[in-house]
Amino acid sequence: QNPLVLEPVPVAGGATSQPASSMKPACPASTSPLNWLADLTSGNVNKENKEKQPTMPILKNEIKCLPPLPPLSKSSTVLHTFNSTILTPVSNNNSGFLRNLLNSSAGKTENGLKNTPKILDDIFASLVQNKTSSDFSKRPQGLTIKPSILGFDTPHYWLCDNRLLCLQDPNNKSNWNVFRECWKQGQPVMVSGVHHKLNSELWKPESFRKEFGNQEVDLVNCRTNEIITGATVGDFWDGFEDVPNRLKNEKEPMVLKLKDWPPGEDFRDMMPSRFDDLMANIPLPEYTRRDGKLNLASRLPNYFVRPDLGPKMYNAYGLITPEDRKYGTTNLHLDVSDAANVMVYVGIPKGQCDQEEEVLKTIQDGDSDELTIKRFIEGKEKPGALWHIYAAKDTEKIREFLKKVSEEQGQENPADHDPIHDQSWYLDRSLRKRLHQEYGVQGWAIVQFLGDVVFIPAGAPHQVHNLYSCIKVAEDFVSPEHVKHCFWLTQEFRYLSQTHTNHEDKLQVKNVIYHAVKDAVAMLKASESSFGKP
Repeated sequence: QNPLVLEPVPVAGGATSQPASSMKPACPASTSPLNWLADLTSGNVNKENKEKQPTMPILKNEIKCLPPLPPLSKSSTVLHTFNSTILTPVSNNNSGFLRNLLNSSAGKTENGLKNTPKILDDIFASLVQNKTSSDFSKRPQGLTIKPSILGFDTPHYWLCDNRLLCLQDPNNKSNWNVFRECWKQGQPVMVSGVHHKLNSELWKPESFRKEFGNQEVDLVNCRTNEIITGATVGDFWDGFEDVPNRLKNEKEPMVLKLKDWPPGEDFRDMMPSRFDDLMANIPLPEYTRRDGKLNLASRLPNYFVRPDLGPKMYNAYGLITPEDRKYGTTNLHLDVSDAANVMVYVGIPKGQCDQEEEVLKTIQDGDSDELTIKRFIEGKEKPGALWHIYAAKDTEKIREFLKKVSEEQGQENPADHDPIHDQSWYLDRSLRKRLHQEYGVQGWAIVQFLGDVVFIPAGAPHQVHNLYSCIKVAEDFVSPEHVKHCFWLTQEFRYLSQTHTNHEDKLQVKNVIYHAVKDAVAMLKASESSFGKP
């Protein structure tokens, strides 16, 4: 992996310091990296460093104060992590917390001094290093958190053989407390019932057809991945719930999806009322809103270009026939940021026979558990899409498996291409079975019904197969729990071909990490000062 590098800015006299070649395992508080950053944000840089004239980053923006979160209903031990810095309120008993935190990121040069670039490298490295805590290593695999034990009044149930948390009240104030216990283990989460909060009239196909029907757009044939140009938005919506009205290929109705619509960052400008409706009702706003306290992207100063975190729309017909089970609406891929995907509309098209029976067979063929099947049969809810999500830690195994299958099929594996990032595979039942048997990789099979929100962790490979015609809207965010995946994926994307859509660092993850750490340390410094130094 490539190390993080912050370009030095020479100070008076043009002198710069060189990083030391050897490191010792401990250092006094005055030379620890986070201590230096705390001093920097308060304007008190170490005098010895001033005498040595180290290089220093230019910090022109004011520190943003983090607004307080609702207190936890039960007290908990303060963990010396960046996440607990944001989540845990400071009390009178924690007056020495900042110094303990700062001392924990130890390290100094042989002469007792650290230069600024190396200190910042250590701060970044301490955030993105992939360490497993001793407590976590002792836990059995799968979901072991019991929300009732934590004392949170949060309606929920479990799917995927008790491996998937499903929150039932999207507006419950305690959702984020329970959510993060599963989220920090790298597991997806589902929230149901959001469609009851949304303005349903805004999300109907008729409203999109009426407002945007004349816009030219590219369509994608989900069966062949062929791009169809010269079509209009109206052409797509005309066949959304009416099979005979769909565009045809050799007299056969095509299964289509809208490609990149609305384009780029146009969602808020093109659809302001829908944007406001979504942002007012999206679950877990602490994470998902642009100004969410636990969305690290909110820490970027206003003078930065905002990373494109959505919302983005995913509009596609359903793949209903038995032959369609080998195709994906969205092939296997992974994203550099976390995402919340909202099912805002499910359309059951006219002109297709035995739809309900075929959808049930697809759900069963997709490895869904009994509770999910029961939800479909007895609950009379509208199923929209079948998801398969895999843990980020299994990415390399999946990559090796797909390369192996490619070689078996006589395909090439160019060095600057990747079977996951290229989105060239959909794992059907036979491939999923082989993946489990040969590599021990088991994912989550999730059926997303109308009003369900699927939370996908950064770096988690996933694929989607629409059961019926669906309108989905996704909002991306950067959580403290998964920022390390955001960083490593950004580094990984650099080795893709220059023409690859993921080659560029659109997330600005280094800037996000830097400003989040700076603001957190400044808050701790201010809190410690208010209680008096030990």
